[in-house]
Order: sequence, then structure tokens, then C-alpha cells
Amino acid sequence: MGSNENDIYVMIITVTVVLLILLIFIVSFLFIYKNRQVRHLLEIESMKKRYAQEILKTELEIKEQTLKNISEEIHDNVGQVLSLAVLNLSAIEFTDTGKASAKVEKTTRLVEKAIGDLRNLSKTLDAENISSLGLVAIIKSELDQLDKTGVYHTVFNCSGDERRLNGHEELILYRIIQESLNNIIKHAKANRIIVNLSFLPEKTTIDIADNGTGFNDRPDVKDRIYENGSGLKNMKKRAGLIGAELMISSKPGAGTTISISLPANNQKPNQVL
Repeated sequence: MGSNENDIYVMIITVTVVLLILLIFIVSFLFIYKNRQVRHLLEIESMKKRYAQEILKTELEIKEQTLKNISEEIHDNVGQVLSLAVLNLSAIEFTDTGKASAKVEKTTRLVEKAIGDLRNLSKTLDAENISSLGLVAIIKSELDQLDKTGVYHTVFNCSGDERRLNGHEELILYRIIQESLNNIIKHAKANRIIVNLSFLPEKTTIDIADNGTGFNDRPDVKDRIYENGSGLKNMKKRAGLIGAELMISSKPGAGTTISISLPANNQKPNQVL
């Protein structure tokens, strides 16, 4: 009898201990799961904030670069056109009606050109206008500005069925293109720039090539360039934000090509979040 009672006590204690261990395990599991869930939500919120900050930073940089372009355009082109208009007006001989009429007509055309140039410049200032223009128009506008300088000959090729990307994608891609062209102006010593834009069913690709000095594209050299060049690091980082891949290929004396590939229907951070 005593032995049976002892067995029952041992069994009760054993079951109780097992249940307690199981309960502790369940509570611990729930606690760990809850903590992980909270951390995951915090990480998602942090990613949202970082993404929003990066988009805002990109918009500000685009406006800063565009304002610089506008300043140069007004100084070099619009200002020159208006100066010619003033010269024409000051040279009008009112005693000769025919010559005066011709001068006025020429001045009118110059002023109209200046107004048109200013109108085109204003369209590129706002990020919303940039989004409304679309990628093709944005690239053409940037290359037209370079062509006007007379320093660069630019070529733009577009293939495939053009499609609009979402606003953030186009904004980021525009900034990458802007930075690429800026790098060519600053460092490449090039006089020819070719941009190829392809709308493929599975992806959108952009290649920006120049005929400048180039560099050795061995992996160790590339790593140093990425490390020392904040512009290139920013470009690669921003490409990653929208799920795009950015690659650089170059040869000494044979120019540089920056290639961007954005998968179609790609799941982007703002969609994941």
C-alpha cells in the first residue's frame, strides 16, 4: 500500500514537474516570439523612416543639381539670348521703317526663345513635374542640356514598349542618371555620351556610356573606387532601395559604362513595408 502511494506521489510530482517545464517552455516561447515580433515591427518602422528619408534626400539633391543647371543655363544661354535682344533693340533705326521692322521681328523671336527656354527649365525643377514627365523625357532633357554646351555629343536610344514606373522608382533612377552624368563631366574627360534605355518584359535597363579616360575595373580597383567615391556608393545604395542592380565596367582609355537593371513587378521596400 505504502509503495503504491509512493508511486502515485512520484507520478504526480513527475507530471507536475513536466507540466511546469512545459508551461515555462510555452511562456518562454511566447515571450521570445513576442519580443521578436516587436523587434521586427520596429525594424520595419525603421526601414520605412530610412526609405522616406532617402527619398526626401534624393528629391533635395535633384532640386539642388537642377537649380545649379538652371543657373548655368540662364547665365550661358538665356542671358546671352536676352543680351542679343537688347542689342537689337538698341540698334533699331526708326528712320528706316523696313530695317526697324526686321530688327523688331528678330528681337521678338529672341525673346520667344528665351521664354521657351525658361519654361522648359521650370518643368525640370519640381520632383512632381519630373514624375509627370516620365523616364524617357527626363533623360532626353538631361542630354539636351549637355548637347547645348557644345562640349558633349550625346546619343539616346530607347527600345521596347515604353511603360511608366512608379514615382519613387523614376525619382531614384533619375538621380542615379544625374549623378552618372555629373561624374562624367567632373572626371571622365569625355566628349561623347550614349544612353540606352530598354523596356523589356522582365526588366527595365539603363546603360550610360562615355568615351572618357576610364579606369582598370579589376575587383580590387573597383572596391577602392566604391570606397573612396561617395557618389558611386550613393548610386549603388539607391539602386538597392528600389531592388535594382547597378554595375560599372571600364577600361583605361576606353571609357566607362554604368548599367542599371530594374526587374519588372519588383517588390520594393515601400511595398514590403
